[in-house]
Amino acid sequence: MESLRQRQIASLVRMLHLNSEPNSTDSSYAATESKSNGAGVPIWKVLVFDSFCRDVVSTVLRVNDLRDNGVTVHMLLESQRSSISDVPAVYFVQPTTENIKRIVDDIVRDLYELYYVNFSTSLPRTLLEDFAVQTTASGTSHQIAQVYDQYLNFLCPEENMFSLHFPNTFEAIHNPSMTDTAMGALIDRIVTALFSVLLTLKTIPTICAPRGNAAEMVATRLDAKLREHIMNSRHNLFADSAEDIVTQSRRPVLVLLDRDLDLSSMLTHSWTYQALIHDLYDIQLNQVSIVQDDGSGRTSKRSYDINTNDAFWESNAMLPFPEVAINIDDASNAFKREADEITRMGGVKSLDEVGDLNMGASTKQLQRAITTLPELTARKANIDMHMNIATSLLEMIKERQLDVLFQMEEQLGRQTKATILEAINDPEKKNPQDKLRLFALYMLANDGLRPGDIEECEAALKLAGCDLASLEYIRKLRSLNKMNASITSPALGTGTSAGPSGDLLGKFSSISNRLAGFTDSSSLGSIFSNVRNLLPSRKQLPVTCLVESAMGNRANAGGLGAGLRSAAGGSSSTAARMFEDFVHFDPKQARRGNLAGSNANALRGSLAADGAAQEAIVFVVGGGNYVEYQNLMEFAQRSTPRKHIVYGSTDIVNASSFLAQLSRLNETS
Repeated sequence: MESLRQRQIASLVRMLHLNSEPNSTDSSYAATESKSNGAGVPIWKVLVFDSFCRDVVSTVLRVNDLRDNGVTVHMLLESQRSSISDVPAVYFVQPTTENIKRIVDDIVRDLYELYYVNFSTSLPRTLLEDFAVQTTASGTSHQIAQVYDQYLNFLCPEENMFSLHFPNTFEAIHNPSMTDTAMGALIDRIVTALFSVLLTLKTIPTICAPRGNAAEMVATRLDAKLREHIMNSRHNLFADSAEDIVTQSRRPVLVLLDRDLDLSSMLTHSWTYQALIHDLYDIQLNQVSIVQDDGSGRTSKRSYDINTNDAFWESNAMLPFPEVAINIDDASNAFKREADEITRMGGVKSLDEVGDLNMGASTKQLQRAITTLPELTARKANIDMHMNIATSLLEMIKERQLDVLFQMEEQLGRQTKATILEAINDPEKKNPQDKLRLFALYMLANDGLRPGDIEECEAALKLAGCDLASLEYIRKLRSLNKMNASITSPALGTGTSAGPSGDLLGKFSSISNRLAGFTDSSSLGSIFSNVRNLLPSRKQLPVTCLVESAMGNRANAGGLGAGLRSAAGGSSSTAARMFEDFVHFDPKQARRGNLAGSNANALRGSLAADGAAQEAIVFVVGGGNYVEYQNLMEFAQRSTPRKHIVYGSTDIVNASSFLAQLSRLNETS
């Protein structure tokens, strides 16, 4: 089964080939070029995009990928551009009045030979007519070769993860100054983007959402949009091929959720490689920027591209950080062995000297050395990148005692006011925000905290330099929504260990010298020796509990199962009760609106019977993160048969950004 990311890449590549299949000569321009220059000659072109579409492209394609698909130059629509009159231009922009005006200006200025205009989503009829009027009036309409709606207005940072790239959505939804008109416009933008995601997946799911908040509004409008498309469109975009029609027999469930149902997952400290990087350095457009100290007091900023084609990243992103450190060491040792063999065959001392190969070596040896060099060079750059990132992570872990905080949060149900105060007052824990997050999690997990205990902890937080604005808003929101702590925080349970840690700890401690030798860093060993080896407990987060219930795994039980209760305390049974009150929609059914009561139960039963419940799309309104994504992927992988889950949100947010939104909301509420 193709992932969402693979499908989006395929659509972008098709667009870059002038909306023809790669190596095809279906388009008029390609046909002309093949007659004049001979088949097989690439069609070189210019790519012009706005800032949003640039982010869409750069998340999944690199410059080399663009070049492989015939793009010689890529530029922002808003930038000043010179004329390149003998090549076609592919435009990829959002359907806005401003963008259409800029495109018409480019055509009037005759910047390019032909114009292949692609909109990120459906172009409204009024704007299409305006586009036609402007080009006709300027006498340039003949230069427009194509106008396409691509339905690609979302980002795919991971194979089965997407983001709408709408920043500060949680703040916008909860802002008391938000007007009904503005809220309606935001909901419509979310619905439009979700429609594009579903169209890319070529599936029409059933829809469920909790009552009373933004998720229900999204569910209602998305149901109406899908229903209108199915019933009234002359061409159903969801069934372009026989394969797609067959796919419709396995319909997933779309679970729409509000961020309010679980604030804890946005604040928790993680211990897996990918989530830890996002927490500390904020992965933006699959790029990580790290400020490093060279040891002499000077700092430098380095950026690294996280490529999902990176085999090491793919196999290690969801692993606990200590395991990743071991794997980096293993990869570096394997590289050293191969590099030593190549240099020995070539009669040189290092890969940098391969240009001075010993011509006395056999032809076969020389050929192998030269052939292997590019692959080894790429591997070295990749290992160096992960080594540098891991080194920075280790320094941050040591400085902020993140291993200690993670362990406390994993056992939050066992913490007391005394242990929390001890952590807050500990001068070795130098980051005030870490202390604020720890107490916020403790407060969310303990609904019965006495006001005096809260005041005592808040006083300690103030002395530690914490800004309590975000904490105050959490208390307001919790009181307003009457949150149930058992669903808000999965940390109530003790959890089950993912495996024994003793053996891993020994390996983790023993690799410090080897890593230090590879990176020529004398301080790395001491950093390793001060970091605890910990394995995350196998708990299901509230979102995962609700998704499991929505997929029909507990159709004949009152809760989500005894095994789940042991891992997540009381949150599983609460999730099952919450799901019973969800609104349900089926855009394919003739009856419009919420399928309440027995109709909803019948819908879930029919889905479980035909096997469609093995697939789900999960979308959180108000922000998501890699912690939830990884928890869902783990649930999908250990399910029998293995489930397929796609996770998305309005934006991918780390704890620091989320706390900033809460602080601003406290000022306006």
